Amino acid sequence: MRPRLAKNVTVIASVYATDKDDIEYRPLRSTSPTNEDDLQSYAACCSLRRGPCIRGRRKWLSRFLAAFAGACLILIAFFLMTFVIERYAVHTFETSGLALADPIEKYGDAIESAKRWVEVLSPQVTPVMVHSHNDYLRPRPLFSALSVGCASIEADVWLSKNGEDLLVGHHWWNLTPERTLNSLYIEPLLEILDSFNSPQFSGELRDQGHRAGVFASHPNKTLILFIDVKGESEKTWPVVLKHLEPLRQKGYLSYHQNNGSTPADQAFHSGPLTVVGTGNIGKRRDVNIGSDLQKWRQHHDVFLDASLDLLSHPGFCERNDTLCREVEENEFYTASVSLFRAIGTVIPYFSKSQQDKLAKQIQLAKKLNLKSRYWELPGWPVSRRNYVWRTLNHEGVDLINADDIVSATTKQWHSNYAIEGAWVLGIASCLFSFLFTVMWLGKRMVFRMMTV
Repeated sequence: MRPRLAKNVTVIASVYATDKDDIEYRPLRSTSPTNEDDLQSYAACCSLRRGPCIRGRRKWLSRFLAAFAGACLILIAFFLMTFVIERYAVHTFETSGLALADPIEKYGDAIESAKRWVEVLSPQVTPVMVHSHNDYLRPRPLFSALSVGCASIEADVWLSKNGEDLLVGHHWWNLTPERTLNSLYIEPLLEILDSFNSPQFSGELRDQGHRAGVFASHPNKTLILFIDVKGESEKTWPVVLKHLEPLRQKGYLSYHQNNGSTPADQAFHSGPLTVVGTGNIGKRRDVNIGSDLQKWRQHHDVFLDASLDLLSHPGFCERNDTLCREVEENEFYTASVSLFRAIGTVIPYFSKSQQDKLAKQIQLAKKLNLKSRYWELPGWPVSRRNYVWRTLNHEGVDLINADDIVSATTKQWHSNYAIEGAWVLGIASCLFSFLFTVMWLGKRMVFRMMTV
């Protein structure tokens, strides 16, 4: 019995070993098709398995692209509303006060607007010490500013290729032959001043030998015209002086007159229009004075814009070089500087040291009989801009520099800076968080697609 049992066990073990060896060492069956029928079946099987995967990928990709496009559209709309549409809406409102002006007005033809300003609108406008920054960019240069009461305007001038005309524009690529200093400013100003100084309008002012200004409600108020010289001042400035000759001949310009040898005999006479040179001419004061210093000291009717932050320096100069000369009597009428250059960045409020510096600069300008102005002011958020305007006005600045001249002249400066700032930060945070989430989900989806 035992020999048979041992024999059976030996047979079973040999069979098990043989089957095990067959399983472990048997080659794998090829999964590749071996004939045309197998090839068609294999392709059909692969397409069936790949179809749901591709459809899933397309579905997720379309959702991601839609969400990403939506986030981008929201961001674009937000910035367009803030920085573009609002600005042009303000410009549209500027001209609503000048609805009396010709509805279709070509550049360089402002005589009709001048007539209607004199006859209808001017008696209703009160001048405000607001500077119309980049006035030539407005729907109607000069008249958009006058219609809201700006007492100061600005024109950037470039010498034309023929060396005779002064083209008005912020950059050289914006220049056109029709937009000149004569057509946009000098000719309409002559039309206005001639009308107000005619027997029909002038009355007592004309009888007393005075010239009336552009504001019928305040005829003694001077209008400040900043002429910002671009390019080479030694070539451009003589042409500026030549173009001012019609205003000069009729006595419409403010001027300095020296009637004796003592400082008391030197006087500034305010006229309807005060011309102030700024820009590159400020670096070449010798060009403004000309070759005859004594004649210029005796009489001159164009003034310069000093650097407000350099009034304590010799010659109001940053460097004491050959171009820096001693300040002459009534050589300057205004003093301006970038707010950032003067005191640095205002975040979120003026510091005590910044306010002290503002007060010191403004008071020094008043001591020197100069009109103070800060440019490069924040324009957005609106409450931040209003806060800066309020602070400058409180410190006694003479001219409020403004792009939104409607808000500046009406003095609607009471928005809550803190609340609006919190809203802006909250909205911006939500938008960027949404965009970040979409990007993160998209990256995760792409990773999953790559691993399938």
